[in-house]
Amino acid sequence: MSDINKHYRHNAIIKEIANDDYHAHKAISSSNCKDLLKSPWLYWHNKHSQSKSTAAMELGSMVHKLILEPIDFDNEYMVAEIPKRTTKAGKAEYAELLEQANGRKLVALDDFLNAQEMRHNLAKNPVVRSLLSSGAAEQATFWQDGLTGVECKAKADFLNLDKGLIIDLKTTSDLASELCFKWTLNKYQYHLSAAFYQEGFKQALGKKCDFFFIVVETFAPFNYAIYKIGDDLLERGNHLCREALRVYKQAESKGSFELPYHNGNLVELAA
Repeated sequence: MSDINKHYRHNAIIKEIANDDYHAHKAISSSNCKDLLKSPWLYWHNKHSQSKSTAAMELGSMVHKLILEPIDFDNEYMVAEIPKRTTKAGKAEYAELLEQANGRKLVALDDFLNAQEMRHNLAKNPVVRSLLSSGAAEQATFWQDGLTGVECKAKADFLNLDKGLIIDLKTTSDLASELCFKWTLNKYQYHLSAAFYQEGFKQALGKKCDFFFIVVETFAPFNYAIYKIGDDLLERGNHLCREALRVYKQAESKGSFELPYHNGNLVELAA
């Protein structure tokens, strides 16, 4: 079982940390900040509930592994023709595949071939090759926020130490065009995550890192785009981070995160 109270050295790059250990740790993440901005109660619920992966999330994780950590892919995934489990024979065949996988995640052949096409398209681009030319994937850091004293954490998809870059690889079922991605960025508050990560890795590295998104579509022809997040968006994201940590400290000082909107008071709606 992961230890939520385990201490990791602050202001350092943590290279070896299991995903389960990272996500279980009590420190505040950028995803926690987004929940806090919605409501402290939602944050508390999600923090103490088992999260369920969607098909899109599982596909994204597989694509991340294939593109950013290809050497380790076969240790975590097994590619196979996944049988339908609507018949006794199909269920038996699937059970046999699980035994062969020996703890690895099964990946449908079609999904793997699509991911290979995404990887192939990105590999042809000199900007992508430059961004991923050196560094490592899944690099974490922990730090204490200077204003609130709250312990925070971040885990970068890819950290290019030589060039001082944080790279976030996004798969999307929408278009990766600028117009569509700006809408997606605002909907999911990616600028909050970028500002949060930038602050954390600045504490660890002693310098500010530029933040890039590589966005690839999950449907043919698997088009993609590369974006550097601008200072204005980072400033907006930093403001959201500050507000989220303020909300956290306020709820912590009250001794409860299970707070209804408006503290449960009656509110009269006006036109």
